[in-house]
Amino acid sequence: MLKKFRIPKIPSILLCLAAPAVGFFLLETLTHSVAEDMELPLIVLNLIFYYLLYGLILAVSKRSSVSLGLGSFLVMVIGLIDYYVIQFRSVPLYPWDILSVKTAMSVSDNYSYSLDKEAIMIVAAFVLLILIGSRTSWKLPFRNRQYHLLSVLSAVLLFVLYGTAVQMPEVHTAVGFYEYHFTPNAFYQMNGFAVSFISNMQYLDVSKPADYSAAKVEEILEPYIESGEKEGESARYPNIIVIMNEAFSDPAVLGEFETNMDYMPFIRGMTENTVKGRLMVSVKGGNTANSEYEFLTGNSMAFLPSGSVPYQQYIRGEMPTVASQLKNLGYETFSIHPYRASGWNREKVYEYFGFDTSYFKESFAGAPILREYTTDLATYQKVVDIYTSKAPGQPMFVFDVTMQNHSSYSKEYENFKPDVEVLGSNGNAKLLERYLSLIKVSDEAFEQLVGYFSQADEPTIILMFGDHQPADWVVSPIYRMNGIEDTNSWSESMERYEVPFVIWANYDIDEEAVIGEISYDFSEENILSVNYLNTLLFEAAELPMSPFQKYMKSIIKDYPVLTANMFLDNEGSYFGVNMSQSLPEQLKDYAILNYNHLFDAKHRNDAWYISPEMP
Repeated sequence: MLKKFRIPKIPSILLCLAAPAVGFFLLETLTHSVAEDMELPLIVLNLIFYYLLYGLILAVSKRSSVSLGLGSFLVMVIGLIDYYVIQFRSVPLYPWDILSVKTAMSVSDNYSYSLDKEAIMIVAAFVLLILIGSRTSWKLPFRNRQYHLLSVLSAVLLFVLYGTAVQMPEVHTAVGFYEYHFTPNAFYQMNGFAVSFISNMQYLDVSKPADYSAAKVEEILEPYIESGEKEGESARYPNIIVIMNEAFSDPAVLGEFETNMDYMPFIRGMTENTVKGRLMVSVKGGNTANSEYEFLTGNSMAFLPSGSVPYQQYIRGEMPTVASQLKNLGYETFSIHPYRASGWNREKVYEYFGFDTSYFKESFAGAPILREYTTDLATYQKVVDIYTSKAPGQPMFVFDVTMQNHSSYSKEYENFKPDVEVLGSNGNAKLLERYLSLIKVSDEAFEQLVGYFSQADEPTIILMFGDHQPADWVVSPIYRMNGIEDTNSWSESMERYEVPFVIWANYDIDEEAVIGEISYDFSEENILSVNYLNTLLFEAAELPMSPFQKYMKSIIKDYPVLTANMFLDNEGSYFGVNMSQSLPEQLKDYAILNYNHLFDAKHRNDAWYISPEMP
């Protein structure tokens, strides 16, 4: 009966006029309230996209049933993808996420794809819209192929003009565009999905900074390039172990809450030969590879498009990093990641970065797992194996990217029984409790690693830091318990990008001297962004630095935090990241160095980014 039913022509035309607006409203309502978040000019600007989308399908197919059915289906799918991306990593869908599909699929079976009641109702409305649209009967009266082709080309041209207009600053000003990328959810909610997504497409290519040239790079680094005899040569070349611990953070920075036990007792208690502090990263809930990129290169995501992933978008060949720098100093270099080599293109990137040997999931067959992931302790055993297998006195650099604490935290497992309880949560903090229980296991594993190397004969220095905090839905109970409603405010946004770091050595290090290199007035605690962390590590290890690292030492006291979301100066003053804003001269120079390091291999002198060879 339904197959034979067709909606008459006039109602079909009316539905063609209404469906794009309904599709827009349903897609946006999956993640926020249109009425509360969007102003009329931006609503109109987004609506144009949906009318163009449905119109293009209509021009190609000439049938309203195809236009409304297929158009509504596509809008529903896009809306659901954005909905789940926000659920899983707490930030919306970006154009370059298309490059991350393979990585996302590799962990997709570990997430829960349930919908809340409101989302179920919206999906049901989409399905109804698709069914009704597919029964419409209006057809475009184009029998002449030339007219049909002209209509398709016209629709495509309008799409191109629309995309160009959405990226123009004049249009942004006219519609009251929300410019601040450091709160990506607010960016998408206030500007609308279509306008936000298309606006971000302009950042797929990165333009040269103003006044960029290879000569300018050399001019910036010239004061830090030594001539004649080498300075600052170390008496020892300690083994260096760096652990970037998956989703390792202390949620207590978000607000007060009590637990039945300390979930990080060992790290909190570390004092001897230890440097600890607060680390600001550029991501939360996901995009681990960006924290890797910032640590290994010393570059900042601040000068790249919001939401981009250099591992997948920009790195296409060899470039100098901490790994190649230590290799130049005589180190053997190893990377460890107990998951798939294809994730974030690591297999190729680690080779480009100068790692001699990389261990991925295949190297951990039969290793202990917690939930569905290889444990931190299993990767630390691999570190120990590398240490015991190498030639005595041969320094090693091991970069270990763990996997144990990876989301999601919604499932129950026979091999994991959470033991940390959040007091006063009335049973409404199950995900947070599971997360904190995993952090406790990480703390225990780190204690064992430190315990082993405290007895080792060779000097060894260990750095551990978190790549990002978990997604919003894990830590939301902390906000509720503290009566915090506006989590898009600057203070809450800043705290969501903070993770701990700890540097420990099995020999005497001058903690005060190391800390003195990054001291400033606005905080009693050490706070810096991850792009400075390898410089701090070299300072602690007393290793010769590259000209680039010496430059980094010169700017950290003025700008200790430079991330994709925020800059902080030495007085604690915040100024947001906006790629069109006027930067201080120091940061203009830093942007130039970043561009040369990442994009301009032809005019890059690797000696600018690598320490002198071991004598």
